[in-house]
Amino acid sequence: MRCLIVDDEAPARLEMRRLLSAHPGVEVVGEAGDVRTALELHFRLRPELIFLDIQLRGETGFDFVAAMGEGESRIVFVTAYDQHALRGFECNALDYLLKPVHPERLKSTLERLIPATAPADDEPLLLKDGSTSRLAPWREILRVVSEGNYTRVHLEGGDSMLILRPLKEWQTLAPKDLFCRAHRTVLIQRRGIREIRTLSDDKREILATDGVTIPVSRSFWPTLKAWIRQR
Repeated sequence: MRCLIVDDEAPARLEMRRLLSAHPGVEVVGEAGDVRTALELHFRLRPELIFLDIQLRGETGFDFVAAMGEGESRIVFVTAYDQHALRGFECNALDYLLKPVHPERLKSTLERLIPATAPADDEPLLLKDGSTSRLAPWREILRVVSEGNYTRVHLEGGDSMLILRPLKEWQTLAPKDLFCRAHRTVLIQRRGIREIRTLSDDKREILATDGVTIPVSRSFWPTLKAWIRQR
């Protein structure tokens, strides 16, 4: 779980980093003290989780949420004031932590996102498309594509199923060594990639094993490239 800490007070950022260091499944990839820097890091690093203070020297964490738009990042508000809790949850925040953050309270928040053990490639997953249900291991899922509030799961053999589950939940659940984000709408499996092409304007696309071409977002390319090198 890649995290970004946003707080205008350096001691508070240091304390949150210390608390998170007790959780081996969490990696702090950046820190910011203002909205502009936080947005730059968000769009460049694409963290899965953002610990966000509300008071940010003339700006607020709500300004950041409004500017970040739709994406895979989940928000946990961290503040010394509880009067903003309702508005925080209206922003679809995962949680709302009061300072000083208690270690057990933080652990409870993280356990909602980080599975106790990573799923195995052959672990069966129940897929439900309307009245149709099917068990399929992770390795048979070639890619997951966002379709609004749903995702279409493309399977080996050419079948696909429309599942009521957002893409960011798939990214949290899926084995990290098997799947990677290629685009804001696409999570792809290693065995689903036939080749990666570099186009004339330095853009890239994936040729999937079923012949479909998938654009690679510039913002996701560094992570995708590092993931491919681990093969």
